[in-house]
Amino acid sequence: MVNQITSSHNTLRSGDSTSADRVAKQQPVAVVPKVSEKQQKQQQQQHSNLAGNKRGSLLVQTSLAHRQAAQAQSTQKALQEASELLGQLRQAARRSLNVQENKKDQLQQTLHQLKNKLVKLTRETKYENEPVLHHDLTPRLSEQPQQEGFSMKGLRLNTMRQQDEILRFQFDSGTPGSVRVRIDNDENINEIADNMNQAFAPRNIQVDVDKYGDLAFSVPKEQWPEVKKGVWMSGGGQILPAGNPVKAKLEPHDKQAVEPQDLEFAKPQSTRKALADIERMMQKVQQALSQMGKVQRQVSQDLERLVTTNMMKSGLVSSDGVIEASWLEAPENVSLKLMDNAVPTLLAQANASRYNVVALLEP
Repeated sequence: MVNQITSSHNTLRSGDSTSADRVAKQQPVAVVPKVSEKQQKQQQQQHSNLAGNKRGSLLVQTSLAHRQAAQAQSTQKALQEASELLGQLRQAARRSLNVQENKKDQLQQTLHQLKNKLVKLTRETKYENEPVLHHDLTPRLSEQPQQEGFSMKGLRLNTMRQQDEILRFQFDSGTPGSVRVRIDNDENINEIADNMNQAFAPRNIQVDVDKYGDLAFSVPKEQWPEVKKGVWMSGGGQILPAGNPVKAKLEPHDKQAVEPQDLEFAKPQSTRKALADIERMMQKVQQALSQMGKVQRQVSQDLERLVTTNMMKSGLVSSDGVIEASWLEAPENVSLKLMDNAVPTLLAQANASRYNVVALLEP
């Protein structure tokens, strides 16, 4: 009977058996359900998770900050290489406009090789198996997703419609290969945008209405090259022609946006245009390098704040930022002041390794 008393009571000493019998008689007996070994392990795991929640949160934040710093460093290195290749391209393109005929073939080959290296850089430079640059040399940061806005010409939405119509869109690249959307004859532009937005959702394409009352499309920047390869449209003859599909004319909102693979040097006219495009790309790369510098400084501050906050909470650091000797057993030949100064030094420019940061966070 004593074993069936709930565990919330204090444990009785062996000499208190009389008291135990009295308690058992006076209080109703509650049958405690038997807890299986599996349930015990689950309960222990829950308590363990709750106990380590704060520490785990700090470790997750630190790991995330470290990843952002490493990703920014990889991006910075790729941008620096892109800047060098663009400089070489600009120099070779200028020379090609004034070179003698017998040397043009050699320069054309050089331009082709440099262009291929630049395109390869945007596709193959990765951090944790993910590209660090977009197709147009802009940084591809995981915490800052970017959209590519574009318009789709050829949709006759302002004409009178006598009946409902089913529109079909076929893509040259990516999945799904096609989508369909039904447009009722009495739907306005906002309702059409909603219907198309739902239809294009599997392709991650968003459809809205711009300030001029026209349809505006956008897609994650990394998926724009697939969409750009080609979209074919067909309908019932009102909004879109019936019969064989026609290729949509896709225009990015940024009319001056250019990609390395679009550079052409075959003729003097195309070479001059390429030179103007290279200048714009070099400006964009310099802006991106400045952005990466800001990211590095911000991550460095975040890492230092995380480590310092955790050390203060654990009692290792006093309120004025000094390491307490009573909490730290340092080797005789290592001063506490030196260890105190090691934290900002370690975190300078966000170059702290994952293992060192985690070690600082250990209780």
